[in-house]
Amino acid sequence: MALTIPAGAKRLKESGNEGVSMGTRQNYQRNQRKTDGVENPLHVLPVASNLIDYTLNLTDNTKHFPKKVRFTMVNRIQDHVLSIYEKLLAANEIYPIRSAEDKARRLSLQRDALTACKMLLFFIELSKKRGYIDQGTFEHWTKITLDVKFMAAAWYKAEQAPQEEAEKAETKGAEPSTQAEG
Repeated sequence: MALTIPAGAKRLKESGNEGVSMGTRQNYQRNQRKTDGVENPLHVLPVASNLIDYTLNLTDNTKHFPKKVRFTMVNRIQDHVLSIYEKLLAANEIYPIRSAEDKARRLSLQRDALTACKMLLFFIELSKKRGYIDQGTFEHWTKITLDVKFMAAAWYKAEQAPQEEAEKAETKGAEPSTQAEG
């Protein structure tokens, strides 16, 4: 069976998956959101899990990280990447939020995860400077780490928003009463 292509049309690469669109990263991210447009906090956990897999595969490879840096760099990198997942999971487990203590603990765990992301980014940059990883590995590792960081930051910001609105409402409610007294 011969395919006919109109004279002005360009032929697309054949992939074996005719009719299936590969999609872009943006489309993937759009499809991962809830219908109301808010990120689901649970989506950060699989991304963090992928970061763990990638990091452990990379750091366990002696072609990238020689044994002489095993205890100085590799263990710290692995500790930070595991800590990110641990903190995010612990924050997610504090549900339903029953008290101000629960809310504060959840926000604290999210901040700790963000700090661990920043430390991991530092170690990735240091690994590049020391020549343990090449430019392509550096870019990919940084990208997946930033994906986790941005998703965690969005979750943290969404958790803070109701608290800030309540504080604003309290201050607005307090202002008229102080003016009426004077």
